[in-house]
Amino acid sequence: MPNGVDEGVISYAIYEDEKMFYGVAEVDLPNFENMVFNVSGAGVLGEIEIPVIAQLKAMTTTFKFDHANEAAYALAEERVHTLSLWRADQHYNYSGGELETKQKKIIMRVVPKKLTGGTVKNASPIAVNGEYAVHYYAEIDANGKKLCEVDPLNFRYIDHTGKDRAAEIRKCLGMSLSLIHISEPTRLRRIS
Repeated sequence: MPNGVDEGVISYAIYEDEKMFYGVAEVDLPNFENMVFNVSGAGVLGEIEIPVIAQLKAMTTTFKFDHANEAAYALAEERVHTLSLWRADQHYNYSGGELETKQKKIIMRVVPKKLTGGTVKNASPIAVNGEYAVHYYAEIDANGKKLCEVDPLNFRYIDHTGKDRAAEIRKCLGMSLSLIHISEPTRLRRIS
């Protein structure tokens, strides 16, 4: 039985390469959407979709900046950016009747796709949005446990249970992790 409930994000900060701080107003995290087989024909009334094991559609994240600033333009540079989103989450502990603060971290390797120009009008900031292709995503708790990891270029998809959903596919293809280039974000150090 769970001893509490995660209530929400108290605050967060975003860094590039664990050192460059970006003041970001809001982040839309990527969706995890499976590719699907469309099945129809004999024995099926109409058509159904069946998710393909460990095969996700391209992931995108959006950063919504309150105003056009240096961070928005720096993240628009055409290269791979390794971003860390550090969160302080509020957790209510039932048994102790206490509000607790828990740390979580999201690591994303992104490439810029689009930067909106924003809207200029009197007495208001010029809000701009950056849209980025996500090539790597991991969420880690304060104990260093990966809650999920998606690394399409290295053929890895670790779900919330710790199961590598792509392992059987790699096995069928004669691949092993030792043959695959493991990118830096997969070797994460413990959050301090």
